[in-house]
Amino acid sequence: MSFSLKSIFAPLPTATRGQNFHLNTDPKNQKLLYCNGPAVVVRDLANPLECYTYSEHAAIPTAACFAPSGFYIASGDTAGKVRIWDTTQETHLLKFEAHGLGGPIKDICWSPDSKRILLAGAGRDKRANCFMWDSGTSCGTLFGGTKNANAVAHSPARPFRAVVVSEDFSATFHTGVPYKFEKTINEHKNFVNSVRFHPTGVNFCTASSDKRSLLFDGKTGELIGELKDGGDTAHNGGVMAVSYSADGTQLITASADKTVKLWSVETQQCVTTFQFDAKNVEDQQLGCLWAGEFLVSLSLSGTLNYLDPNTGTTSRVLKGHSKSIEAMEVSGGKVYTASFDGRKTAWDVANGEAEWISGGNQKIMDMRVTGDGLTSVDIDKTVRRTALDSLTSETASVSLPSQVGYMATGGGMEVYGCTDSIVLTRGGCNLSTTPVKYTPAGLAVSPSGTVLAVAAADDPTLYLYDIEGDSIVQRQTVSLSASCEEIFYSPDGAYLAGASKGRSPLLLDVNLHYKPVIHCWSSSASLKTCSFSPDSRMVAYAGIDNNILVGCVEKPMDSPIKIIRAHPLGTINRVRWSDEGTIVSTGSDCQVRQFTVTC
Repeated sequence: MSFSLKSIFAPLPTATRGQNFHLNTDPKNQKLLYCNGPAVVVRDLANPLECYTYSEHAAIPTAACFAPSGFYIASGDTAGKVRIWDTTQETHLLKFEAHGLGGPIKDICWSPDSKRILLAGAGRDKRANCFMWDSGTSCGTLFGGTKNANAVAHSPARPFRAVVVSEDFSATFHTGVPYKFEKTINEHKNFVNSVRFHPTGVNFCTASSDKRSLLFDGKTGELIGELKDGGDTAHNGGVMAVSYSADGTQLITASADKTVKLWSVETQQCVTTFQFDAKNVEDQQLGCLWAGEFLVSLSLSGTLNYLDPNTGTTSRVLKGHSKSIEAMEVSGGKVYTASFDGRKTAWDVANGEAEWISGGNQKIMDMRVTGDGLTSVDIDKTVRRTALDSLTSETASVSLPSQVGYMATGGGMEVYGCTDSIVLTRGGCNLSTTPVKYTPAGLAVSPSGTVLAVAAADDPTLYLYDIEGDSIVQRQTVSLSASCEEIFYSPDGAYLAGASKGRSPLLLDVNLHYKPVIHCWSSSASLKTCSFSPDSRMVAYAGIDNNILVGCVEKPMDSPIKIIRAHPLGTINRVRWSDEGTIVSTGSDCQVRQFTVTC
């Protein structure tokens, strides 16, 4: 038995209102680089499904930048640590690690010879730093202002210059090497969010929350111009980011006024305005990047927008999740996911394209595909039905007495495990409510639709009920070695699997009165989710140890497939099968991953 990683549906950047976000690219302008949660994400700009992640930071990564050579990436985190790691090998070996600042790192850049690294961020005494990339030896002094530094930029050619911009409304200009403070530029009247150099170093541009974007001489730091669009400012809101074109003739700025503007550097006039929904706060533009032929901006919602300078419109939008994915189902070549913030997404298994499902903004506790619809239940007990063709949700007229942990479907019914009762519904209407003396966890309806199995949350017992018309009648209890979370019947009805809180995955033989199947499978930690393959031959388990365990039902004493660190820095919340040989998993790392397995 073997496995391989098939694809990763990457998370979106973690955007925060009022804070700029730095997007970066590689020297060939083929990759998009950003941070999300515990991972540094590298995506192909032309085909975003081609991506990889780096998750070796002990703290949350906050900034990353390719070396001009393209062979290494420097990434920084909230603890002020910088890790320089290899981009040419799948293992991404660590080259060097240094303690760069005393607080979170906001921005990173390299000198054009790939020998020096410059940092900007937070710290008690030092808010900017510079050192040799392979030894950590200081190569001068950078002054990061009197408040947190937001960005740093290095001239692309000699004579070397460096600029650090800060929340104290200033930009500090440095000469090098070694780097030394030259002067403070006090032209802005609010936070300076971003700074970037012209590709030849002839000038640099700043972006500020005072709605202005200024141009300075790249060698002297003298003010040479200001971008204005029919008024006294560049935008009607704070300017959050700036990025030059490869030839340096144009640049783009992103603003909280929900616009991205394309400017002529020579005339300092606006050429094109990309207007997003002016009434939607989620369309505030917090970052931008001009990488070769690609113009990309970042919205507060986390979406990455591909901009077409010829038409002034958005040509492509990358959607997904930026928070932990709590629920997931697979059906008809689509993966349906729901994250902690209540966002529901439909993914195309083949190409990774994602579309958001409208309706509802509460955390989803569980969901199931039923026919041509998706049924989900929110943390506030609201049941929603989503039409899979239109991806629009409507509130169902189902009344639930208390919060739901898990739900199940089968026999034309939906079953909800509430805090102290089990509720049966059909077609959006309540059928019956059965009080119980335990707290239900996972529920499963047999393929025949005649038996309901319920696992108790804090009791190592499985409760079996006969489904009789519109109600259920308890018929049997099965003692387990440990309590379970999710449980599922195999598609052929011969087995029942459970995500045991113990280290031994649960597998019961239904035809032998739910007798435990003896196997040699084991997990290193508590399990949270399980699922059978469509042909009932294999069963997958996953949980808080970041691993996926796959066993062959026909050969329970054979060693299972162990996908170690399937989600390197996140609990696996759901695992499902898209076909007989493909596993789909989601977790708290905001990623959707597909694995190919053979038994």
